Amino acid sequence: MKVFAHRGASTQYAEHTRAAFSHALAVGADGVETDVQITADGVLVCWHDTTVNRTSDGQGDVQAHTLAQMRQLDVHSWKARSKALPTAYGRTTNQLLTLDELTELLVGAGRPVELALEMKITPASAGLIEDAVLDWLQRWGWDATTGVLCPNGQAGLVSVSIMSFSLNALDRVADAVPAARLCPLFDSFNAHALQIGSPQTTPGPADLLGPSTGWLAHHASMLRLWTEAGRTVRMWTVATDRQPQTARSLGIQQVTVDDPAWALERVATVTV
Repeated sequence: MKVFAHRGASTQYAEHTRAAFSHALAVGADGVETDVQITADGVLVCWHDTTVNRTSDGQGDVQAHTLAQMRQLDVHSWKARSKALPTAYGRTTNQLLTLDELTELLVGAGRPVELALEMKITPASAGLIEDAVLDWLQRWGWDATTGVLCPNGQAGLVSVSIMSFSLNALDRVADAVPAARLCPLFDSFNAHALQIGSPQTTPGPADLLGPSTGWLAHHASMLRLWTEAGRTVRMWTVATDRQPQTARSLGIQQVTVDDPAWALERVATVTV
């Protein structure tokens, strides 16, 4: 199973920060997951919530802040376990990352790594985020055939998949991103997901699927059907010792975790 670091190594460092992503790369994560929000001046930043309240010393909507204003926020100190930063993980004042800066970090790793990019869609950002993501793909030389970014026209080592809970958002980027690189996200109560693979399902990407860990408890048989049918399943957010074992037994190929070092150790030891 491939291990994706959820918002970076978010157990050890503040989520979505330079330190969290740097640590995920340092411990050998196969990929990183990031959410993106859009600023008032149209820049994609690595951020989960619609507001800055929870993970910074600021207040208000992300979309009401310019990038310059976002850079003034302390996005690091709220996480008590990450007061001190290794020199290689940056300064406390440069922890906020734009999507472009995260891309530079991944390219600089010099090894194959996958970026799982989640578009966080709200009524206010619908259309804006999708257009900005398409622009980002174009600027970084996205090769839809291989799924990799090709900076400066050279095939790189960073592959990309695009995720969202919004099927409309995935549809808006579908002309540029093949179905195998589009990942609908859902929890165990999502009626559409329960119909994937059945004659009743509505149109939408179904090659790469992102169920929550709730599916391990409620829909294990469907997970097995999906993997046996050749679909790739990327489960979030795996956190207990038993979940990697259960995931492996169901044929799940990818897991998203807050602590990639722990998960890599668990994946190396689980058996079918």
